[in-house]
Amino acid sequence: MKRLGFLLLPLSLLVLSAGCAIAPAPTPPQVTPPVIVAFSSNPSAISSGGTSTLLWNVTGATSVSIDQGIGQVDVAGTRVVSPATSTVYTISATNSAGTVTESAVTTVNSAPPPSPIAFSVTSVTANTESSTGACPFTLYANITANGPGTVTYIWEETNGAGYSYTFSITFPTAGTQKITLPLEMSGLPSSWYRVRVLTPNDAVSNPTYYTNCAP
Repeated sequence: MKRLGFLLLPLSLLVLSAGCAIAPAPTPPQVTPPVIVAFSSNPSAISSGGTSTLLWNVTGATSVSIDQGIGQVDVAGTRVVSPATSTVYTISATNSAGTVTESAVTTVNSAPPPSPIAFSVTSVTANTESSTGACPFTLYANITANGPGTVTYIWEETNGAGYSYTFSITFPTAGTQKITLPLEMSGLPSSWYRVRVLTPNDAVSNPTYYTNCAP
């Protein structure tokens, strides 16, 4: 009997040891970094003062933000931007595994300089006014140009009966200048007259009646 008890003791210890075995802890799921599916600027090039639309789509992120003052955004969306100069926009997507970024560029093309305006006469108006001298009337005209430049013109009778030689007047800047029928032409017969601009462009004044009051 003593020999049987000696044999049972190791067996009971074996059973006790097997019952107290500890199971290994489960492996936590591995977190992967976010994925930026798309991030773009459309159109990618704009003219000064124009707009572009940022478009993005992110998966697996707990927070998403865009720089250049935009800040936190949803995981997917759009935003209209109008940068004054070419700008790089960077989107950042974050979760417990880290942060991933991607950039999109909006290029701003500066406006071309305006084309120079061709020098031209924009207005010619004729009239008469009282004056002192041999005749109480003076024939004159106001010429308006977008200057600077030189204007050539003639006085002509509206019925086509005659015209003067060519005169010129210089504009240092844009504006209006007054021209007067020269004294040597004051003996013109009483009739309807006008001013015709020859250069830089053809322009004709309204007709006005000139009275030759010389004796």
